[in-house]
Amino acid sequence: MKVSAYIFISTRHPRLVVQTVRKIPGVTRADALFGTPDAIVLVEGEDIAAMDAIIDKIVGVPEVLGTDSKVARWIE
Repeated sequence: MKVSAYIFISTRHPRLVVQTVRKIPGVTRADALFGTPDAIVLVEGEDIAAMDAIIDKIVGVPEVLGTDSKVARWIE
């Protein structure tokens, strides 16, 4: 079962961060926002460990100042 999460990003360079994280495998969407947080990213992995590895790559982007991750669950 795939696992998804929304990653809220703080940065001084939203455009650069969004352009960079869009290239990371497992990122399904990345958008700059007006206000706080500065960007939002949707990631998807095969399991929690895979999703965490994607988030670690996002945290490793030099322009990322901070993140807040929220695991998402589809409810019918």
